[in-house]
Amino acid sequence: MQNKLQELTEKIYKEGLAKGTEEAAQIVGKAKEDASKIIANATKEAEQIVAQAKKQADDYKKNVETEVAISARQVVNGLKQDLSALIEAQVIKAPLMDALKEVEFIKKVIETAIQKWDPNSLQKISLQVLVPEAINKELTDYLKSKSHALINKEFVVVPDKNIKYGFRIGPKDGSYIISFTEKDFENLFTEYMRPRIVELLLGGK
Repeated sequence: MQNKLQELTEKIYKEGLAKGTEEAAQIVGKAKEDASKIIANATKEAEQIVAQAKKQADDYKKNVETEVAISARQVVNGLKQDLSALIEAQVIKAPLMDALKEVEFIKKVIETAIQKWDPNSLQKISLQVLVPEAINKELTDYLKSKSHALINKEFVVVPDKNIKYGFRIGPKDGSYIISFTEKDFENLFTEYMRPRIVELLLGGK
């Protein structure tokens, strides 16, 4: 009886030990499997983070390069404008202003304008010449002295405080007027010369 009891005890012990060992092995195996999944997920997540960081870095680099290129173009364009303005001031504006300050030059220009005003007309033309106040009397006296050469041309010289240099001319009825002030000449020459200045000095770029 005692032997049977001992055999039964040993059998239960062995069966329990085997079952415990099997369960332990299953637990260890599952733990290893879970660990592998965790490592795989962590590795995948880390790769995604690295890829995203690289993309952000590339985007930032492209943005910086674009901004630098735009800034460089702006600097070049600004330089072109500054150079053009400087050249215009030296080549166009300064000599033009000097010419318009010369009363003798203005006298000749006004005289020519009156002479050439509809030269084929046999009727008298009544013109009004607007001039700077500072040279009104001198121009009036000069044009009166030339009246013999201005056949069929009736004109009056009127001072205009809004004109600093140059003159304006047109019919006395005010139907229209042609302006030859410093601003008109400056705009005319600048519009003509600016593209040529840029092309000459900067290759038109």
